Amino acid sequence: MSRAEEFIASYHRIEDYLSREMGDGQHFSFSNMVNRLAKHNPIIERYKEDLHQMSQLRNAIVHERREPDFIIAEPHDSIVELMLEVERELLHPRQVIPLFRKLVTTFNADDALVEVLGEIRDKNYSQFPVYNTDGSWRGLLTKKGVTSWLAETIDGPHVSLEGVQVKDVLHHDPHLRRYRFVAKETSVIEAHQHFINMKDGVRLDALLITETGEESEPLLGIIRPQDILYVIG
Repeated sequence: MSRAEEFIASYHRIEDYLSREMGDGQHFSFSNMVNRLAKHNPIIERYKEDLHQMSQLRNAIVHERREPDFIIAEPHDSIVELMLEVERELLHPRQVIPLFRKLVTTFNADDALVEVLGEIRDKNYSQFPVYNTDGSWRGLLTKKGVTSWLAETIDGPHVSLEGVQVKDVLHHDPHLRRYRFVAKETSVIEAHQHFINMKDGVRLDALLITETGEESEPLLGIIRPQDILYVIG
């Protein structure tokens, strides 16, 4: 199969996918479907401009005035690879699980703060999910929150951490609610979109992954902004 044939075949598979997503039986142009679906589909939104350019390129390499799909030009390898990448993300999107599955370090609200400091020192972690003693969700403690608490608490050259619990520090954390729970089937592109978008005027510090995105469910993984950038590029 030539590069042009591979490109056209991928284009048609994407076009079929877009038609199925429209789902109302009406016929729309490729670009029209892209524009409509991009409003609700973060993967299409991410590749929106690429898809429009691919549509134009498809028209340029297919000589419609002759027989159907008569090729008059060969697209560059990089263009074909991009087309196939877009197809993979649309038809078989990468999901946050298993990609970001990990054993998440969590704390109980009654745990000693020194335990958190030990994790920061030993593992350089920055975000810590916190739960109440009954297992219910409490909030997200961050390294910035601990620093903020220390700055407010220090009076002189020393500060005593004796008896200080996680819950004593948590409400000092300005990033307490900069998180979002997502389902394990969330696409990587959608996860990236969550970090780009604002929540209550601020950006998220973490996405917390559970079975269906409910905070009452066990954590399956955590995603930080730098994690998603490493995957998305």
